[in-house]
Amino acid sequence: MASRYWLSLVLLTVTAAALGDTPSFDAARLRTGTFTYRDTVGSKPGNLSTSTITRLVDGSYRFTADFPAFDQSWETVATGSMSPVATTLKMRTREGRHYVMTLKYAGSKVSGEAVTSPSADERLPGQDLAVAGETGPGTVDQRIDWATVMTTDKKPGESFEFKVYDAKTGSSRVHCEVSDAGMMASPEGKVRAIRLTYTVYKSSGTEVYAVYTSAALPRIMLREDLPGSLVTTLVKVAP
Repeated sequence: MASRYWLSLVLLTVTAAALGDTPSFDAARLRTGTFTYRDTVGSKPGNLSTSTITRLVDGSYRFTADFPAFDQSWETVATGSMSPVATTLKMRTREGRHYVMTLKYAGSKVSGEAVTSPSADERLPGQDLAVAGETGPGTVDQRIDWATVMTTDKKPGESFEFKVYDAKTGSSRVHCEVSDAGMMASPEGKVRAIRLTYTVYKSSGTEVYAVYTSAALPRIMLREDLPGSLVTTLVKVAP
C-alpha cells in the first residue's frame, strides 16, 4: 500500500512537470500610468510610441498603445488575472485604407469582425469579415503578452508557460524564462531589473521577445527587444 502511494506521488510529480509551471498572473503587479517609448534599430533612433495601463472601476484593466508614425493603435481590456475581455485594433494598410478589428472573448469563444475601408480611388472594395476562434485556459490576448509576463510571480532562474491568441494564427504556446538583468537606467533613475525572455510558437513561425522590467513592484517596462533588431526603450513616465 505504501509503495503504491509513493508511486502515485511520483506519477503526479512527473505529470505536473510535463505540463509545465502554471504562472500566477496579477495585473496589480503593474504600475498604471502613461509611458512613452522610443524605437531604435542598431544605433539609429526612431519613432516615439505611447502606451497606457489603467485600472477600471470594476477591477479590470485597460491597456492601450498608439504608434503615430504607423497610424496604428489598439486597446485591450483584461481581467485582473489577465484573461482577455475585448480588443480593438486600428491601423492604415499599405494601400492607405483604414482597417479596424474588434474581438470579444466569452469563455472559450472569440468573436468579432475585421472591417477594411475601400481605397480612395475605389479600385479596391471595402471588406467586412467575421472573426471567430477558440481559446483554452491560460490564454491572453497577444497585444498584451509583454504586460502579461511582467505580472508573473516567478523569480530569476524560473520559467513558465501560457498561451496567446491572435486572429491570424489562433492560439499559440509561449515559454518564458526569467533572469536577473542587474541595474538599468530609467527616466526615474537606476533600478534593479529582471529580464523576461519569451518565445511564441506560432503556426507561422517562432518569435522571440525580451522584456526588461523593474524587479520591484509595481513593475514598469523599461525596454523590449523585438524581432528584427528593434528595441523600444522607456523615455518618459506620467501618472
